[in-house]
Amino acid sequence: MKILFTHNTAMWYRLPFFKELSKIYDLDLVFTHIGVMQEVYDENINNQIEGLEGVNYTILPNFHGFARGLISKARNSYDITIGGSWDTPQELFETIILYGITKIKKEPFIIWREDWDWEKDNNIKEKLLNKIIKYLCNHSDAILVPGTLHKEYFTKKLEVPENHVQIMPNVSNIKGNADITMKNHPIKKILYVGRLIERKGVIYLLEAYDKLKMENTELIIIGSGEEEEKLKDYVKEKNLNNVIFTGKINNEELENYYNESNLVVIPSINKGMGDPWVFVLNEAMYYYNPIITTTAVGAAPDMIEDNGFIVPEKDSDALKNAIEMILNDKKLGKKMSLKSKEIINNKFQYSNMINSFEECIKKVKKEYN
Repeated sequence: MKILFTHNTAMWYRLPFFKELSKIYDLDLVFTHIGVMQEVYDENINNQIEGLEGVNYTILPNFHGFARGLISKARNSYDITIGGSWDTPQELFETIILYGITKIKKEPFIIWREDWDWEKDNNIKEKLLNKIIKYLCNHSDAILVPGTLHKEYFTKKLEVPENHVQIMPNVSNIKGNADITMKNHPIKKILYVGRLIERKGVIYLLEAYDKLKMENTELIIIGSGEEEEKLKDYVKEKNLNNVIFTGKINNEELENYYNESNLVVIPSINKGMGDPWVFVLNEAMYYYNPIITTTAVGAAPDMIEDNGFIVPEKDSDALKNAIEMILNDKKLGKKMSLKSKEIINNKFQYSNMINSFEECIKKVKKEYN
């Protein structure tokens, strides 16, 4: 089966997925906006992508935000085309063109997205965009989404038939020595990992830590971004002790922080959008960490069971109370640690992702024929 798979950029956690797909299908993988890695993750990608050896992939050049060569690719014959993005006007236009070409060729078209029903501006532009997206989604042959919140958005908000929306879990390729015994130390370590931008809600974590008033605790903030100086100023103003800003660090160092932390907090807020997923959950849970997230985290309903708490966004009191409950109850912390690892092992492996993808492909081909 020949598949045209278009994706914006080569995120490190996607590469094993693409590699496995290439072993199963005749995969023509096309990256349309490779520069997103630089813009969002401050990572450069060369023309030779490490991890995709042996995979048939193409990196399209961009001209004024448009992927040059996409139409030529789409005009070839495929059994299925996968794509779909509307993060920029150019990407929306590309999706419309891609969809149109597949329909002219009478080939199936699958959309893969991570949208869920976060806060949006209710202006004319947004309403028009929603109409276009709704049309595309209801006339595609399937929608692949990573979780429950995302499926609810497409089925309830965009009114896509439920049997056309398939959950394909997001998976991270974190590898390393996950050692639960490294958490046994006198200082209780609270960890945040991510960009320091307003949407990540780190200021509410700092407010919660200020209210915590627990001895022998340490808050470690890993990452960098435009809010870094503002957050550091808050720490100085409040005279907070044991708050450490590490800046951006490499994955080898990050492993030690995950292993030694007693819990990981993801305090995201809605700011124009919620957090589509947050792969830090996958990483932190792999290393036996209890998790505290907010309602603005897309992965929360699928990844948080008895391994942590989901609290309202922008609520520092709720964050503080959740942190306190875990750190004050050693038995509860241990139980949550083990549950996190169990969830990752059973539900969020690349085999789970591939199985869901294959199920979607088979269903589409059956219905299309």
